[in-house]
Amino acid sequence: MVNPGKPSGACELCRKRRIKCDEAKPTCSYCLKRQLPCCFPKSQFEVAWRDQNQVASNAVQRRLNARGKASPDAERSSKEMTRPNTFNLPRVLPQDHEHYALTFLFNSYLLPSTLSNHQAGFLGCVYPVWAQAAPSSPLRPAVNAVAQALLEAWSFLNPNAPQSLARSHYAQGVVAVRRQLQNAEDIDDDLLLATLLLDMYDGIRSFCGARPHEGPHVRGSAAMIENRRKLPVNSKTSQGTLLGVRSRIVGDALRKGEHISPNVLTWKTSIQSSLRAPELDLEAINIEVANLQVSALALKADSAGVATLGSELLTKANELDERLVAWAATLPEEWIPHCIMDSETFPRSIRDAGLYQDHCTVHKSIWTADALNIHCCSRIKIKLVTLACLEYVTQSAADVTRANARATLQDLADTVCASIPFYLGDRAEARRIDDRSVKYPQPGNSATPDEHYVAAAAYGGMFLMKRLAELLKLGPHLRAGQQRWILGQMGRIKNIYLAKPA
Repeated sequence: MVNPGKPSGACELCRKRRIKCDEAKPTCSYCLKRQLPCCFPKSQFEVAWRDQNQVASNAVQRRLNARGKASPDAERSSKEMTRPNTFNLPRVLPQDHEHYALTFLFNSYLLPSTLSNHQAGFLGCVYPVWAQAAPSSPLRPAVNAVAQALLEAWSFLNPNAPQSLARSHYAQGVVAVRRQLQNAEDIDDDLLLATLLLDMYDGIRSFCGARPHEGPHVRGSAAMIENRRKLPVNSKTSQGTLLGVRSRIVGDALRKGEHISPNVLTWKTSIQSSLRAPELDLEAINIEVANLQVSALALKADSAGVATLGSELLTKANELDERLVAWAATLPEEWIPHCIMDSETFPRSIRDAGLYQDHCTVHKSIWTADALNIHCCSRIKIKLVTLACLEYVTQSAADVTRANARATLQDLADTVCASIPFYLGDRAEARRIDDRSVKYPQPGNSATPDEHYVAAAAYGGMFLMKRLAELLKLGPHLRAGQQRWILGQMGRIKNIYLAKPA
């Protein structure tokens, strides 16, 4: 059991002899007087957790002896006995919980990419800016809020609870952002990153509480970039931050059906020509897809010119769909997913957890998988606009176009469903974030890359929940039973990430 109070910082000898230690370093008074070696714990984390393994080992051994089930295997060393088999995160946070949470965030979520042409997004910019940020910077409480919320979520302590330690950091971050804006200071990278991280905190709470994510901080970030005056956007960090804001704006607009300001398109003039990645090209197209969605809403309102408007939107939809198809055709080879058709090569646990139509796709990374699923969802939106336009436009081949659009919608939905095993593996219940016992599909039964264990657990559920929510909007365009299967997989994600362990 972890001591929830302040742990003792006594040296090892005083602690072993159960005497009062004055904790003077490098040598306490007791050891100095007796000329004995004095050894202190290396960190507060070690102080908080140094007894856990031995105490847990002794408790297990006592229970085995009491039940008469002790065996030679049960008398192994305490190190062997206390290997974690469920969760490696504490139910009671250690005394230095802020440092522990930051370590968890940097090791589990700020992951380096193994792709040569991948845009890491704003999270790849956090550490270098955070390391140099002033103590009064709003970035520091914003990072703490995200780190603490993620740690609590993985510790099943619920970041939505009133007693959550992340809430105070979030409040401090909001106050610090307002203070910096009121002081009329220039909008630099740490302020923009702070607003993005505050938005990420809202997203974590939304995911854990199954409530809508409104995204007010994203709108604030967009306004900040429009009013940014003096500081150039010529460093890799500044450009990554700007792209992070743009990515969140585009994602929110696609999800909510909102219009994107034309000013967002002009941001690309601030990006160096050398900074190019497939995600950036996809986002540029998706800005137009989001605006197409909004324009299609006018079909029901404008009864007078509906035929003309429908014809114009149909032409635009066909153009955007062709550009998205061309985008997929020009992807680097490492982005192309591998399709595994023989379901018998999968572990039975993967098939039982969720495998649609006996095949799945395996990707280079969780980032490429999500980019390709975003591409599918964008094409789905375009095909839905196409079907809406065909209701108001007279075309000689309207029936053929309608049938092709519906067939494409089904193929795109199947493609997203085929990626689910790559995201979730055979997870069906809550496990620790770096659990290496999770099985993922791999071509030729090859070994799962080490980075995928953490990346899939950290981001897989949040990414996948957004894409499956888009599939549910297809409704009658899905084949019989597919909507129910998708709802079952969404329930599986909630069970993995949201349900407390028994």
